[in-house]
Amino acid sequence: MSDVLRVMVVDDHAAFAESLREVLGRKVGLELTPSAGTGEEAVRLADDLQPDVILMDQRLPGTSGAQTTAKILARQPGTKIVMLTGGGTDDEMLDAVEAGVSGYLMKTARVAEIADAIHRVAAGEMLIPAATLSALLRRARERAVDRTARSKRAGSLTPRELDVLRAMAAAKETAVLAADLGISTNTARGYVQTVLEKLQAHSRLEAVLRAQELGILG
Repeated sequence: MSDVLRVMVVDDHAAFAESLREVLGRKVGLELTPSAGTGEEAVRLADDLQPDVILMDQRLPGTSGAQTTAKILARQPGTKIVMLTGGGTDDEMLDAVEAGVSGYLMKTARVAEIADAIHRVAAGEMLIPAATLSALLRRARERAVDRTARSKRAGSLTPRELDVLRAMAAAKETAVLAADLGISTNTARGYVQTVLEKLQAHSRLEAVLRAQELGILG
């Protein structure tokens, strides 16, 4: 990934999307692509433009933000997606996390906060408050899941990978996780990637929720 991050905005309100593009385009290190107004357009543009980070509206006409996220990540698994919301239900948030989003932001967030979020998710960080994560974990337990297939994958986690997973569940950033476990930041990133692969998750959030569904986190 280059020093300049390519960012795409997906929102059906053209005025909001263009305003966000304009202000973020002034930030050093960010290159704003053309925006998309529908899920279908977002999938097409993501294929053509290869953005590093997508700011995705939660509620799009037709294909939802979560459904659009799943389609994009199936084709562009390296893309990071942040869901922009005006306020959604736990089910909507859980759908988005399970689709692979790397975090959540309110549409009312300051430009500086959004720019910082873009850089953080691009670096592999998880962007969600611990309290919100806890609520989603509780909601995840209420959903029926296919435990048998996932249990086989979970059983392949080593004790050290389980330590990393628990640190992820505590919403710890990579540097903090590494310090707590007495390993280098690069080694921590490697463990995180291995955990994601073994749980077949696109993001830290999805991995933590899958682990909760399996009862790994207690």
